[in-house]
Amino acid sequence: MLPTFVDALSISARSLLERDGILSSPLYWTILANGDADFHDNLIFFGFHAEQSDPVLVAKVPRLVENGWMLKTEYDHLIELWSCMGEPAAQYIPKPYSLTTLQERPVLMISYVPGESLTRLSRRSFWGHPGQVVALARDAARSLRALNDLTESPIQERESLDPEFQKKADKFRELFQLAPMEDRALADLTATVNGMAATATHKVLIQGDFWHGNMIRDEARGKLMFIDWQFARWSPDVSMDVYFFLLAGALSATENGSVEPRAKEAFDLLVSWRANVIPEYLSAYGEPERYVLLPQREGMLMCCVEKAVRSALEFGYSHADDRLWRSLFAELVRWEDAE
Repeated sequence: MLPTFVDALSISARSLLERDGILSSPLYWTILANGDADFHDNLIFFGFHAEQSDPVLVAKVPRLVENGWMLKTEYDHLIELWSCMGEPAAQYIPKPYSLTTLQERPVLMISYVPGESLTRLSRRSFWGHPGQVVALARDAARSLRALNDLTESPIQERESLDPEFQKKADKFRELFQLAPMEDRALADLTATVNGMAATATHKVLIQGDFWHGNMIRDEARGKLMFIDWQFARWSPDVSMDVYFFLLAGALSATENGSVEPRAKEAFDLLVSWRANVIPEYLSAYGEPERYVLLPQREGMLMCCVEKAVRSALEFGYSHADDRLWRSLFAELVRWEDAE
């Protein structure tokens, strides 16, 4: 009789952990999954042993076998991060243990990051209070800049780091009808993204999905750690990570409802943040010298385009949130960078 998937997972996990001298007792599993999750999301298995309250290991398994490429991307980039950063990597990211196949299904095994998930901050009661947001924004910016600087490396001669933004812009036009002013803004944005990327002498490994839902507050040290690296990539431009944190926070403060009012509400909150949150955040991050950061308007517009087309380009379908990002793009076209 074939073992169940969980039995096979236990055997593989114990072999890995015994090799590293972490445990030898049986593992027990808790599965994180819910009905609201997107069908392209992964199932998360938390492995416990003995009577410990914290897991010793996390296993990620795609709901759809064909999405195993996401696990390979995450595993490869976690390996690269640990190679670039050395032991300091343990202060920022999980440790990759293995990418394997169990019963014809890919499985990524990584270390458990103990602490408090910041997903709970997805509500108006937090994001509507600038003082709280400024404190988190400064912390996130400093941690992100430290992570970027640890992975910074020279762009080699003949190395291609095409931001592929033209491809994303074309898909954006294909998916959504744009007003003439929006189309001009998209054309100008494409030229700016490509032009600034060409000026960079170094690249960094960006996370690609840098928002509070992918942050864990380490209980022992109080520092932020970052999970979910399936959309990571090498880039000369850090704008996707830097500005997505702000956009995701502003959208988290909006009430569930129709798309246009939510986008308008998020835009209004972003405008109000120009007095304190955004300057404090960007000051804490600092000005890159050898890689690039777009101005506020262009950086936020770029995030909206990428998020609006990501599902279509990566998975071949439209996500429910795509229209929200398109509507926020329309609002941000009116944004003028502060002097």
